Amino acid sequence: MNKTFWRYLLVLSLLYIIWGEFFVSGGVLSQLAFNFAIFYPLGFLVGYRPRFENIRVAYISAFSFNILSYLIATILGIPIESWAMAVLDFISVGFFLKAGMSIGQRAQSKEG
Repeated sequence: MNKTFWRYLLVLSLLYIIWGEFFVSGGVLSQLAFNFAIFYPLGFLVGYRPRFENIRVAYISAFSFNILSYLIATILGIPIESWAMAVLDFISVGFFLKAGMSIGQRAQSKEG
């Protein structure tokens, strides 16, 4: 694996640690807000610095991070309440990452 992948996982892990305590209640809106708080900043970073960041690696690391979080929860015995919610979770990861990239590209083009 390259350095970019591990750097993205580190960014996602730090955001997870920071925001994990704020979104403890269940529900669709809480899950969507949590995903926004974690994956949008990574997308913004990638969109803002397109010459230095790798879009493909960002998607791979985001989905790997999400898969790992479900795997760790399963290993720790935390039940997955709804598989429909898990599917929505993965869809929202891609959506928020892409939204962050789009906004980051717009911000960079206005500045540069």
